[in-house]
Amino acid sequence: MLCRSRLQSTLKYRGNSNIGYRIFGAMSPDSLKQKGRSTNVRNVRQTCHNRSLTSSYNMPNPMIFSFISYAGSVEASLINPVVILRCSLHFIEISTLQRLMIGIVSLLFFAPLSIGAPPNPYLFFTEDSTSGELVPKAPQSEIEFLEALEDCCLANEQGVLQPDGIEYVLALKIDFSDMPGRREGAAFDKYLFATEGVSLKTYYHENSYGQMDIQPGPMGGVVPRGNTWIRAKKPMTYYGEGVRILERYRELVREACEGVDETVDFSQYDRDNDGIVDHVFLIHSGNDQASTGIINYDIQSVLIPAVNAVHDGVRVNTAAVVAEEPDFEHPHLGIYFHEFFHDFGAPDVYGVFRGPHDHKWGLMGAFGPYQGPEEFGVGNGLEPSHIMGYLKWDFDGRPQNGRLGWIQPVVITENQKIDVPSFELGPKTDRLFKIDIHSSRNPEAGEAREFFLIENRNKMSGATFDTYLPESGILIWHIDETQPYPIGTYDASHQVWLEDPTDPEHLGIYQQEGAEFIDVQSITDGAAYSLDDGHTAFTPGTVPNSNANDGTVTGISITNIGPEGLTIPILVSFGDTYEPNDTIVTAFPIKYGETYESFIFDSTDVRDVYELEAVRGITILVTLADIPPNNRYRLSLHAATGEVYATGENATEIAGLKLIYQPNETGTFYLVIESEEGFSSVDSYRLRVEQLQSETLAFEATRVYPNPLRLAGETMTFAYRLSASQIADNVDLEIFTPTGVLVYKAAHQNVLSQGKFEWRGANLSGVPVASGVYIYRISAKQAVSLIQEIGKFSVVR
Repeated sequence: MLCRSRLQSTLKYRGNSNIGYRIFGAMSPDSLKQKGRSTNVRNVRQTCHNRSLTSSYNMPNPMIFSFISYAGSVEASLINPVVILRCSLHFIEISTLQRLMIGIVSLLFFAPLSIGAPPNPYLFFTEDSTSGELVPKAPQSEIEFLEALEDCCLANEQGVLQPDGIEYVLALKIDFSDMPGRREGAAFDKYLFATEGVSLKTYYHENSYGQMDIQPGPMGGVVPRGNTWIRAKKPMTYYGEGVRILERYRELVREACEGVDETVDFSQYDRDNDGIVDHVFLIHSGNDQASTGIINYDIQSVLIPAVNAVHDGVRVNTAAVVAEEPDFEHPHLGIYFHEFFHDFGAPDVYGVFRGPHDHKWGLMGAFGPYQGPEEFGVGNGLEPSHIMGYLKWDFDGRPQNGRLGWIQPVVITENQKIDVPSFELGPKTDRLFKIDIHSSRNPEAGEAREFFLIENRNKMSGATFDTYLPESGILIWHIDETQPYPIGTYDASHQVWLEDPTDPEHLGIYQQEGAEFIDVQSITDGAAYSLDDGHTAFTPGTVPNSNANDGTVTGISITNIGPEGLTIPILVSFGDTYEPNDTIVTAFPIKYGETYESFIFDSTDVRDVYELEAVRGITILVTLADIPPNNRYRLSLHAATGEVYATGENATEIAGLKLIYQPNETGTFYLVIESEEGFSSVDSYRLRVEQLQSETLAFEATRVYPNPLRLAGETMTFAYRLSASQIADNVDLEIFTPTGVLVYKAAHQNVLSQGKFEWRGANLSGVPVASGVYIYRISAKQAVSLIQEIGKFSVVR
C-alpha cells in the first residue's frame, strides 16, 4: 500500500472495478509527462523492465508489480489532488450466474498458480464501502492475483508451419457429470471453421494475409459430431484444480483423445509426418476461469505441453484447452485464437496487471483477445485485435532459433518518405517497417537486437478484425531482444514497448472534459500517432524519444506523420534530426518548454538554426546542454537580418551554454548553434528554450518511486520540479527515521527548473537501512526564500 503522503494534503485513492479516478486541483496538463530531459521517460521505463518486487505480504514475485501498489504509485505523482470516485462497476452479475457464488467463496481459501489465459483482475479487488479504498476481496486475494499472473500461459517451444499453409486442427469436446455440455456441436464448427464472420479460420486467414488455412481435417468438424460430448471420468471440480496441478489438465486431454480413438485416425492429423499431431484443440463444457475467476471449479484456458498420448502411431504433444462458456452469449473467441497461437510458439506480451506492458493492440496482450463490447464486465472477445507485427514476423520472438512467420519487415536504412499501408489487409509485403538501433547489433548474427517496428493500424480498414481498437494511426513498437524472458515463462513483455505520446510512462492517464483520469485499462489507448490528434513526430527530442534503452541517442527521427487512413505518410531521418536547418530560411521552428536533440554531424554540417517567437518584455532562457566531449559549440541569438542580439555563456550546472535575453519588441528570432571545434554523429546536444516569468519559488511537482523500496540494490528516485523557469541556489534531500534520526542526505546546486535524487536504500555509511517507514524532506533555497516538501515512504526487505 502507498505510504507516502504530503503534509499539506490528505491523500487517499478511491477505486472501483474500473480503477477510474477523477482528479481536480491546480495541476499542469503536462505535469506528469514533461521530464525536462527527454531521456527521463526512457530511464523510468528501463527501471520498470528489470526490477523484481514483492507483494504487500512480502512474498517474492519476480517481474511482478502489485495492482494496489500501481494505483498508489500513480497517486504519488499527483499534486494536491482531490480524488473522487467515478463509479463504473463491471463485475459479473451474480444473480444471472448463480454458480459464481462458488467462486467468491473459493477466493477465501485458495491462491492459484495460473498457467492459462490472462485472468480478469477485477475479480480479485473491490471497493471498501466505508473507506472508499481499493482493497483485495479477501486477505490473500492480492497474492492470488499476482500468482494468477505468474507464468500465466505456456507456449509450444517452437512452431511449425505447413508448406502449403493448410493446418489441420483436431477439435474435440468433452463434458463432465457435474457440468454437461450445453452448446450444440454446430456452434463449435462455426466458431472454429466458418469461412465468414468471426472464427478461428477467418482470424488466421486475415492475420496471415491468406497464407494460413485452418481446416477440420478428415473428421469434418468438432468431434464427436453432432450434440454428443465425450464424458470425462471425473467431475469438473477435479480438473479445475489443474490450474495448480498441471497433470490434471493432461489427464483431461488424454481422456478426450481416448474417447474418440475408435473414430479418429490420429495419423491423418500429422500432415508433416514428424510423428506428432499438428494441432489438438479441446473444448470443455462450462466456463473459463480466466473470464469468471471461479477457482477450483471452472477450468482456465491454456496450452498444455507434454501430453505424451500415443494414438495410431503418432504422439499428441500439446493441446489448446478452451471453454464452452455457456453463461455467455458466445465464448470469448479471442481466447480461442490466443491459445491457438501459443501452439506456434507465440509468447504472451503482457507482464502483469500493474500496467506498463499491457495494451489492446495485439492478440497476445492482456486486453487484445478480449476486445469487443462488454458482457458481464468482460469484453466479449468477438472483435479481437490483430497479432502485432513483431509476432507475425517471428512467432516466438526468439531470434536465436530463426524467424518463423508470415511477413518480413521492410528495413529502413536511409532518409526517406514512406507511405505506410494499413496493417490489416492487402498483400503480405510492406505491412511492417523496421528501423535498427545499430548500437545493439549482434556481432555474430549481424542483426540488430534492438529496433523500432512501424505499423499503420486502421479500425476502419474494412477488415473483420482490429475493428475495436482504441484509435487509428501509426504504432511505433520498441523491441529489445537483449531483454531475456523471465525464467520459466513464455512472456515476451520485457522485449516489447509501445511508444505512447499521450502517456509516455504508461501510467494509464487520460483526459476527459478537462479533467484527468487514471485508468489502467486505458494504458496505450492513445499510442497511435497521426495528424488527426496532433502527434506527428518521434525524435530524440520528443517525449517519448527515440533513444535506445540504455540511453544512447540513436539519431532516429520519424516526422511529418500524416492523417489517419489506409495509407499514412511518414518521414524517416537519421542523424541531424531537423535537417535542412542550416540557414535562417530553412530554420526549424521550436516551442517553449520542449527539449530538442540534434547533432552537429560532420564538416558539411557545421550549424543548426532554430526559429522562435518572442514577446516584448518577457525574458527568454536558452540552454544548450550535453555538448559532446572534445567539441566546442557557440550559441547565439539573431535577428532575421543576421544581427546578433546575444551569445551564450558557459554554464557549469548544465555542462553547456546558457543565454538569457529580454527582447525589446515582439517578433521572430533565430537561435544558431555552431561548431567551433569537433563534430559527432553519435552524441547529441540538447536545446531548450523557456520564458522566465516572475513567479514565486515553489515546488510545482514532486514524485517518489518506487514506493515502497523492496529489493537490495534497487534505486528510489526523488524527482522534483520547481515553478516555471525558477533557479534554486541549492536543493537538499534529507531522509529521517520517524524519531528524527538523520539517515541520509544529498544536495544539488544551481538547479534550473527540475532535478532528481537517486537513493540506493543505504545510510550515510553505505549500510542498507532496515525495513520500516521513513520521512523525507526536499528543501530548495533561493536567496532568502526557502521551501520544503515533506513526505513518507517505506522500505520492505
